[in-house]
Amino acid sequence: MKEITLDIDNVCSADEFYDLLGKEIELPAYFGRNLDALYDVLTEQQISLKLLNTEVMETVAPKFIRKLNRMLEDIG
Repeated sequence: MKEITLDIDNVCSADEFYDLLGKEIELPAYFGRNLDALYDVLTEQQISLKLLNTEVMETVAPKFIRKLNRMLEDIG
């Protein structure tokens, strides 16, 4: 499994998160920019994603970051 560490210190929204992620991994053209699509990409490409500096997202997008962290835990 390929491991990617993503520093999201300056990320303030889901859109910014997906933009940053797209610079780190190859996202298919049809990528839906949602957590279901992200789950599909990570599992299909066998990528383990670790997030650093989540404090800003926890403040400005707490629901998104909670769901994202839960999904990443499920993937393992």
